[in-house]
Amino acid sequence: MTDARLPAAIAVTAPAVAPMPTARSKARQQREQQLLELAQQILRQDGFTGLTMDRLASLSDVSKGTLYNHFSSKEDVLTALSVDSLQRLLQLFQHASTFSGHSRERALALHHAYHKFSAAEPTLFLCLLSAATPGVMEKSSPARMLQRQQLEMQLLQYCQQVLSDALADGSLQLPVGVSLEQWSFINWALAFGCNALFVPLRQLGLFAGLAAPQVNLHSINLLFDGMGWLPLSSGWDYQQSWQQISLKFDSAANSESTLAHSAQEQA
Repeated sequence: MTDARLPAAIAVTAPAVAPMPTARSKARQQREQQLLELAQQILRQDGFTGLTMDRLASLSDVSKGTLYNHFSSKEDVLTALSVDSLQRLLQLFQHASTFSGHSRERALALHHAYHKFSAAEPTLFLCLLSAATPGVMEKSSPARMLQRQQLEMQLLQYCQQVLSDALADGSLQLPVGVSLEQWSFINWALAFGCNALFVPLRQLGLFAGLAAPQVNLHSINLLFDGMGWLPLSSGWDYQQSWQQISLKFDSAANSESTLAHSAQEQA
């Protein structure tokens, strides 16, 4: 049997080790993060049209000149928010990838991570779409665009890896004329569509009888069953798998909260 895992060139890789930050660079990073948190507050309150460089400068404790030292434009702020979103999502994907189930369950864990992020950070989640429009990308700094591209690639590698694992263990067969990249895109499109559309449609009074987790799970099962990914939902309780994945994320969140509380007490 041939090895269906990803070639080494596109295998999931850890980010390069960054040089030790100096006190000055730490202060800059902290100030930039505070500006991004303020920008996120503006987006929550007034939407994307309410975010301007003048507004951000007036609500912060930095001058407009200092603000432009961090961001070249308001579009660059949106791209920076999308980078922050992708970094958080990558952490969730890394945690999801450690779920000890068969390949289809591990793919389900990635979908769960995507849903968890969209529900916890709806503003940042929608920044991913807004920052991907041509008008925003054209006015964003090349360095930040490169950072976003690298993060997107790391996320894609997790998706491709679990599909590759399924091909290797025989639970999934790749039809003639269909590529791994196509299946990765379809999974990503389904995940984004379900999570991006659900809340706005509910706010319009549509689909009031549906619950977001169940919509996600049912949609994923329809896709995976259509792909012929074994075990099929008719022979496996994926509702239980979803609950086990939820418990794994909840346990990790509780552990992080305990550590943060302990650190505060020691401080």
